[in-house]
Amino acid sequence: MNNRFYSIKEASLEANLSTHTLRYWEKALKGIIVPVRTSGGQRRYTDEHLLLFGEIKRLKRKGLSLDRIYSELSAGSSMGRRLDQASVPVEHLADRIAEIVRFTVRDFFKGKR
Repeated sequence: MNNRFYSIKEASLEANLSTHTLRYWEKALKGIIVPVRTSGGQRRYTDEHLLLFGEIKRLKRKGLSLDRIYSELSAGSSMGRRLDQASVPVEHLADRIAEIVRFTVRDFFKGKR
């Protein structure tokens, strides 16, 4: 995987989903889809987000509701990982911080060119 960041429009095109759907899923699956935000508040998605969108689409095709998908993804079972419930928030927070740092550093150096 590369460390590319996608705007919401780019992510929607890559995932074959509307921007409305991405925003809706972000609200409905609170804490599962957490895009990086620019200093201006714009969403940025990673390749990992694109994989997650694919997994959500797969689960929806199986007939699962978003509530059920939330439960599945919160438990970590549908993507082949079983995480201890106590470790999920810490692991999620660490991933989120790493994404923010990568984006901030990249954004900083882009401005220096």
